[in-house]
Amino acid sequence: MARRMDYGDWAQVIGSFDLAARRGAIVSMLPAKLAFASIEGGEERVRLKGLGEAGAVLFDLAVNPLRPSCGTVGSERMFEEFVPVTEALREVKLYVDGVEVSQFAPGSAEPIGAVELAAPAPGREHHIPLGGDVPAEPNVSYALQVRPEGDTRWHTMATGLDRPNVADVDVNQFPGASAIDVRVLRSNGLETTEIFHERREF
Repeated sequence: MARRMDYGDWAQVIGSFDLAARRGAIVSMLPAKLAFASIEGGEERVRLKGLGEAGAVLFDLAVNPLRPSCGTVGSERMFEEFVPVTEALREVKLYVDGVEVSQFAPGSAEPIGAVELAAPAPGREHHIPLGGDVPAEPNVSYALQVRPEGDTRWHTMATGLDRPNVADVDVNQFPGASAIDVRVLRSNGLETTEIFHERREF
């Protein structure tokens, strides 16, 4: 499938739909700076609409169905669509045959609680757990990234977390590193911010 690329402020929306049952769901929504769109167009019966204040329609897009890699089981399909993000955007709704079937309202803009690196459990000294009191919030997700000494890249260790303290850092994945930087990113669907950053030397 031919695709075009566009840079800007976007959100990647992942979801599913079933035309036979006329249902669907928005599974996740994450900020992105690079968007992909099918040149051939999307599934016209399944659309994402972005709404602003007083229900003003900011965009109306046919979703891009994903091709199954191992054949199609049943009538449910996954989709990926990139939608434009502006300050006016308040929520995104999914429609099948003109009927609303799912919606996503961005999570809170301000983080709650704090993140810390906790002490490893006995016998698991190479695993550094994340601690803290950050709660799970609607439509907010977290990602754990690590950058070893001498590397310019951040390595994503976990993503889509509902709370940071369900993850840990396995230092054995970075053999020979004399230090690592650990950070946690918070996403509310429209923007991603760094809420924790700590360096750990060995």
